[in-house]
Amino acid sequence: MERLPPYELVDLRLLIALAEHRHFARAAQACGLSQPALSARIRKLENALQTPLIYRAKRFEGFTPDGELALGWARRILADCAGLVQDVRAEEQGPHGTLRIGVVPSATPYAGRLSGQIAVKFPNLMPQLLSLSSKAIGTGLSDFSLDAGVTYLDTEGAEPSAELPANSRYLFTETYCVVARAEVVPRPTGELTWTEAANLPIGLLTRDMQNRRIIDDAFRRVGITPNLRFESNSFNAILSLVRDHGFATILPLLQVEAGLTEDLEVWDLVEPNVEARVGLVIPDRDPILPVTRALLTALDELENVRSSELIR
Repeated sequence: MERLPPYELVDLRLLIALAEHRHFARAAQACGLSQPALSARIRKLENALQTPLIYRAKRFEGFTPDGELALGWARRILADCAGLVQDVRAEEQGPHGTLRIGVVPSATPYAGRLSGQIAVKFPNLMPQLLSLSSKAIGTGLSDFSLDAGVTYLDTEGAEPSAELPANSRYLFTETYCVVARAEVVPRPTGELTWTEAANLPIGLLTRDMQNRRIIDDAFRRVGITPNLRFESNSFNAILSLVRDHGFATILPLLQVEAGLTEDLEVWDLVEPNVEARVGLVIPDRDPILPVTRALLTALDELENVRSSELIR
């Protein structure tokens, strides 16, 4: 039998708390310890691993390279421990606990429907939707702080390809339209080119969002800079300004279909026709967690419902 590792699971939890709070006292408080007790356990872990894990000064100054490596292992080990508990209990109780799903803002209407399907099918499982950038979702999937992500499958500015990333499932294709009050756009509803849209007083998501990078790339493809008047990381804030102050914006069609643009006019964007694939991505782990199996079951049922609606 192999020897037990030279650390305790609580030491790994303390390491993660320190990464979350970036502050000794706040991390200790979150874990129900005094600051000296937390520092002592971190030193004990460093001695066990025979390497410094954090940079020390009067305050926390980050992790050493070995510390970053240990942090990644700590997250995976604790995620596997949680999976053990879930798997053992799932046989009797069904999936339970919290299902953490990172969602790019443009996909929140779809994720909301998926969350509802999960809540109905698995009453002991609480879906937790977190609106995040695609980069933050990738990080969360890598460090196992997320159980799944609804995010873009294509990199920004790239042509859609037939190949899906590992552990992913295609959900839908995102297309784009201009949304504004009728008097802002000098044309009846129908179609606008990207060149025409660039001349409107426009508001967009911030550049940390991949939706924005896709839009910026479309404008670069037609060789024109948009008349950008404001930015926000919230579609709700953008739509409020569009309604109240006579701006325009570019939204994914899914946001329009969700009813978020009531009392506003919509123009489909053409020349070029821009598309981006959105899909479900789950962490690379074996065995798969019960909460993730529940998510895939709910997704199958939701897709069956959507197919039935399309047939009708």
